[in-house]
Amino acid sequence: MSTLLFDVFGTVVDLHGSLNSATRSVLSLNGTDPEQAQPLVETWLTILNDLMTDVRSKRVAWKSHDALTRDALHNAVTALGMENLPRQALRDLASATHRLRPWPDSPRSLGTLADSFTVVALSNASFAGLTRLSAAGGLRWHCVLSSEAVKTYKPDPAVYRLALDILGLDPRTTMMVAAHEWDLRAAAEHGVATAFLSRPGEAQASSPGAFDVQARDLSDLADQLAR
Repeated sequence: MSTLLFDVFGTVVDLHGSLNSATRSVLSLNGTDPEQAQPLVETWLTILNDLMTDVRSKRVAWKSHDALTRDALHNAVTALGMENLPRQALRDLASATHRLRPWPDSPRSLGTLADSFTVVALSNASFAGLTRLSAAGGLRWHCVLSSEAVKTYKPDPAVYRLALDILGLDPRTTMMVAAHEWDLRAAAEHGVATAFLSRPGEAQASSPGAFDVQARDLSDLADQLAR
């Protein structure tokens, strides 16, 4: 194996925990019960996924991940009757996807892997968001690729082809690493190896042995690949 392609949201950074924390803070500062943070985040992310599906299926025109994130948050706030939140507060909250915290093992383990493999971020996040959260989190990449380069979203095959084609990768020596089965199954259609990473708050693998590697966390993955 020579190249590792990494999903980012949920796999390398703590998507749910980071957004819950940011949302609690915004709600508290604006006189809304912070206990409403979790249902707001869950609704927000569900709507965001639906919007990305609409773009991927070409039911609606392309919009960047940042634009869809803002639209999804607005729709979630409306659905939950939180329209009293100030616009500036919502703009600040929408940008929280640029400030997602890495999982504790991510910076060090990515650095370790980068000494032996080419490590590449392959994400639905925007180029701007990936750049900012990677810089803030000390994430060491050799290359960062966003699906916005092909104006669609994973698991559209075009996103995986983007990585293979633009970097001239041999699928036989390439591995996709993710905490999401759907991402790995889509990547496997292109002949790459797959590594399932367990993360708190993300769904566990439904079929043990379905992927080439299963790891408890990124540190465990680094140990397994070193062997």
